[in-house]
Amino acid sequence: MRKTFGAVKTIIGVIAVLVFISGIVLTVIGIYDFVIVFAHLGPGDQANIGRLMAIGLLHSVDMFLVAIVFFVLAIGMLILFTNPETDMPKLPAWLHVKNFMELKAILWEAILTTLVVAYLAKLAEGEIEGKQMTIEDLLIPGGVLLISVSLFFLKKAEK
Repeated sequence: MRKTFGAVKTIIGVIAVLVFISGIVLTVIGIYDFVIVFAHLGPGDQANIGRLMAIGLLHSVDMFLVAIVFFVLAIGMLILFTNPETDMPKLPAWLHVKNFMELKAILWEAILTTLVVAYLAKLAEGEIEGKQMTIEDLLIPGGVLLISVSLFFLKKAEK
């Protein structure tokens, strides 16, 4: 039984490392997007330059937030499947997860923030392009509302 648990612990560790590497890749993409925003400043569309920069910056922030979700997931998996007192460095109090429900709540909060930023970028792009809002444009806010309500009841049930 000890060998099986050790093997599972090793597999979970490999998965956590791969998720962490994915977060690093997303961070690099976010940095690239951030740099590109300023690299494309030129004599182009001067009327919308501020809006275009805002959209680019929102996209890079969105990529950073997705990377944070991956980092938190990787750290949470390591905490749940290792002995955090001996194997992990000192972590902030909000990252001391004891079960999957706590990790899920932390991830939901991070994902909600990511969805809001992504939606703001999409709204800004639509505004610049002069697109009219449709009923489909309300799917993301509806999803954010449902996840927020679920998170509220999850936290209420924990107390």
